[in-house]
Amino acid sequence: MPVQESPGTSDRQRPGILFMNPKAHRPDDRSAEQRPFIPLAPHPPLYRYYGEGEARQGFLNELFNRTAYQYRNIDKATGFGFGMWYRRRALRQAGLGSGMHMLDVACGPALVAQCARDIVGPSGSVIGLDPSVGMLREARKGPCGKLVVGVGEQLPFADASFDFLSMGYALRHVSDLRAAFAEYSRVLKPGGVVLLLEICRPRSPVLLSLSRFYIKTVLGIAFSASTGNHDMKTLMDYWWDTTESCVRPETIVDALKDAGFSECSAEEWFSGLLRDYRAVKAGTYL
Repeated sequence: MPVQESPGTSDRQRPGILFMNPKAHRPDDRSAEQRPFIPLAPHPPLYRYYGEGEARQGFLNELFNRTAYQYRNIDKATGFGFGMWYRRRALRQAGLGSGMHMLDVACGPALVAQCARDIVGPSGSVIGLDPSVGMLREARKGPCGKLVVGVGEQLPFADASFDFLSMGYALRHVSDLRAAFAEYSRVLKPGGVVLLLEICRPRSPVLLSLSRFYIKTVLGIAFSASTGNHDMKTLMDYWWDTTESCVRPETIVDALKDAGFSECSAEEWFSGLLRDYRAVKAGTYL
């Protein structure tokens, strides 16, 4: 059974994965009015999985490191084989086009980034960023180009670096929506687009019950039994618990507006089980 190791010193010498210092790309002379944020977590703390404070990010990194090798299979099981088609469609509808420079935050095994590479073509570029080295190792198996270790709340890139920013099914894993969205706005060029793909709590009680049973029970048990890796059950439990307890879509849209984005919208599918959030950074496209 393949097991992903925790990131260590040897990881920093692996080609294709960059460890960058986010502070080197962030201005340190911001005024007091620009610095403070009232934190907005995407869901209440789930203490049965981790302890207080910094333990949450460590728990997530370790969990994803140990389960990353199965993530493509998870995508096939949850998307019923249509996941890649859905990603390409969402990227194109949101405005991604040939020649654009895109950042994929929390890229995982680079499924969104892979679709984006097909769209931007050789004249464009796609960078994948993720805090899990295990996920980035899986991403290296695909066609994604540059891969960087980092989190959405502290992006290691200069201001106005990208035309387009995506985040696929990972918004629930950031620590602070306001801090993350402020960073997304900072690294986007004026007129740049942010696209957030999310699995959400459906409005239909029937679909809610079916989704919970399928993800937590059916997939959790199936992946745990077939791989012998009990972390797979923990992953599927945690995935659904963060989905079910996530803040309302209106809260996410309002946080995008507070970060300076305009044209903020949330398109939903299957009674809200899938939602595509799209927003545009104010200003004229460069």
